[in-house]
Amino acid sequence: MILIKIFDIKETMAWLLMRDGFDRWLLEEAQVTTFAKMTMGGHRNFGWYDGEERENYPDMPEYIYWKEAKPVLFSYIKGKKTPSQFQISLRLSKEEAARRLGEQMAGQDVDFLLHFRFEKGNLSAVTGCSYREFSMNKQAEFAWDGVAQEMLRELRIGFEKVS
Repeated sequence: MILIKIFDIKETMAWLLMRDGFDRWLLEEAQVTTFAKMTMGGHRNFGWYDGEERENYPDMPEYIYWKEAKPVLFSYIKGKKTPSQFQISLRLSKEEAARRLGEQMAGQDVDFLLHFRFEKGNLSAVTGCSYREFSMNKQAEFAWDGVAQEMLRELRIGFEKVS
């Protein structure tokens, strides 16, 4: 797990809310505070979908894709005033984990997370791994720390690793 201080807030927010850089990620949870706090959980409500929708999309993941959530959050955030704070927690989808980390890492019982936090005019990100079973092996965590930084570089987001 590493802490990343992001310098270019405007560019990062464009990638999060207006571009497709994180669209294939899954939403864990988002909280945005403007005049009131809005919280959006990422668990998909399968009961909301009708039979035809479930048939057309049989591999619907447990969590919603970021591309499904970001229009709602963007409409809540946009305006003349900056939110006083927000937290957006994303996880790599299995497909994206396999592409970014290779089948060996993606096949492990671990989820790869990236938590964005904006508060007091500062934006940071924290990497994380969520293991389904206890493991002393931190190979996946170290690999993810490197991949997360490489992804930010690919998007040309200015940052520095703090710890």
